[in-house]
Amino acid sequence: MDVRRRLAVQCVLCLLTAALMFPPAAAEAANELETGGIVMPTGDMAVRTPSQPMEMLTASEAQDLNAQMAAYTPQEDSLLVNRAENYYYYNNLDPIAKQIYDVMYGVAKDPVSPGNIGLMMTDMDPQGDEFYYEFELAYRSICFDHPELFWLYSREEADMCFSSEAVVQNGFYFVYFMMMEPFENFVPQMTAFNAAADAFLADIDTSISEYETIRQVHDKLIGLVDYDDPVAEDLSIFRTGQDLAHTAYGALVTDSAGNPNYAVCDGYSLAFEYLLQQCGIDTAFIGGMAGASPEDMGRHAWSLVKMDGAWYEVDTTWDDQDSLENSLDPAMNGYSYFMEALEDPVYRDLIDHYLFLVSTDRIRHFVPGDEYTYQTKDWMYQFSLVGESVHIRLEEDGTGDPDPAVFALAPTALESYGGVWQ
Repeated sequence: MDVRRRLAVQCVLCLLTAALMFPPAAAEAANELETGGIVMPTGDMAVRTPSQPMEMLTASEAQDLNAQMAAYTPQEDSLLVNRAENYYYYNNLDPIAKQIYDVMYGVAKDPVSPGNIGLMMTDMDPQGDEFYYEFELAYRSICFDHPELFWLYSREEADMCFSSEAVVQNGFYFVYFMMMEPFENFVPQMTAFNAAADAFLADIDTSISEYETIRQVHDKLIGLVDYDDPVAEDLSIFRTGQDLAHTAYGALVTDSAGNPNYAVCDGYSLAFEYLLQQCGIDTAFIGGMAGASPEDMGRHAWSLVKMDGAWYEVDTTWDDQDSLENSLDPAMNGYSYFMEALEDPVYRDLIDHYLFLVSTDRIRHFVPGDEYTYQTKDWMYQFSLVGESVHIRLEEDGTGDPDPAVFALAPTALESYGGVWQ
């Protein structure tokens, strides 16, 4: 799977059927517009290498861990902040995965102190494939539910593992969860993340309708974040570590190179999720494949949002039309017309929300209607700045990969919001 491709969406910046529509008197003066494809980002969702269980512990090693746990003094206040009332994937996990998730979260509250070790008992063999699958299922779910655990999602500097005693006691195993190494940057990175989130939310009015709250966050986020092309195109990242551009930290603070507010699709989506969680909006991260057609797709991430009791889908990355502007070449034929469309406030509002609060069916196969046709002010041309596309979720496929298993739990959005752009 090519996880860093950026696919040209068909029909973007191309003329619609009978697109050259102009008065007969202007026919001789008309020039055919250049139809080069605007690139919509796909292939930009991270593929993560699963954590590995440690070897079975000797009795002496288990005693050492028990001593560290006994000596540990829990932190009174955690830097982890999340005001969500519901965590969608957690609520839908099986009991074993839920138990692992709970223990993991306890470790995540203080990933700096070696003595902060989680412990659980299970009758499932911790070295077996079944337990390992449950561990990875819980790991994926906690990362997708908790964007503030950006460092756990990226695994660039921090990773969690588990180990167990070799001795079975009354049919039960003791399983220890811990950080592979203390996460030394936890305090400065979490402090920066919390400050950035607070600053973003400072002027978001949550006293109004859920729709207005969601729209405020959506619009401010796509105005703040720039798409991180270098990260999306750098295949070496998979060999050297995952850039923070894949996380909410990248979107709200910086990517790993220090570029402020730079992210790719999962960074956009996780930031959107986190900000809505702080506003009391139920939301969920979703992953899958997207592109111009089912034959031309790459890994991609977007969001699910619950508003007024109904679920909707949102792709903040593709709604960010600043990336479209950056793709335009001033030397291309028709550049002034395309910029005219982008600078038209009514049309810009339309295309900034074309994948905002839509149904699963609509985002699965989006076909732009006549409302996306732009008529130039001189009546020389009609064209569309959005094209036909697909978003296909990763779902349980029998391979044992926890990512599809998590996303198979995601709700279906049955309707599109009847806003002014629909």
